[in-house]
Amino acid sequence: MILALGLTGCAGGGDAPTNTASSAPAGSSSPEPATAMPSEEPTAGATCDDVLTADAYTKLEADGLVPRESSATDTIAGQIAEQGGLVCSWGKPQSDIILDVRQAMVAGDATAWTNALAAAGYTQTDDPVPGAWTGPVDPGNGLAPIVVVDDDTVTFVSAPTFAEWIRPGV
Repeated sequence: MILALGLTGCAGGGDAPTNTASSAPAGSSSPEPATAMPSEEPTAGATCDDVLTADAYTKLEADGLVPRESSATDTIAGQIAEQGGLVCSWGKPQSDIILDVRQAMVAGDATAWTNALAAAGYTQTDDPVPGAWTGPVDPGNGLAPIVVVDDDTVTFVSAPTFAEWIRPGV
């Protein structure tokens, strides 16, 4: 199963995707508290129900992934949460198969995000989609996260295969 191989990671379970805000410093790799809620609405125009394409949700459902609390510890994922961005996560119950997606509005300053990506060890690869930056391999799951920067948004996906399923224009 391709998804299972591409999404192994931290174990955990939760009830629903949450808009959690990180209390860890931007450069920290420590996990954020799962119960911390941002004081403002997410700055992304998407929701956890439409940030990905219909094909992605079909794949999540077929593979038994359900909404859960996010556990992403990546520096960029943390910065997106700190900016009040959208934070979504799905996991297969009682397994370590997860997908974390985070998205924030670029607010006309893509350069600030590309500088942050470079500082966090990401490299612009434009693979698997234009605007993609590939992050350092997570030693816990062996995957390199992808961040896609476009004119409107910056989107983090913990599993590279899902970068192709980010819904454009949200």
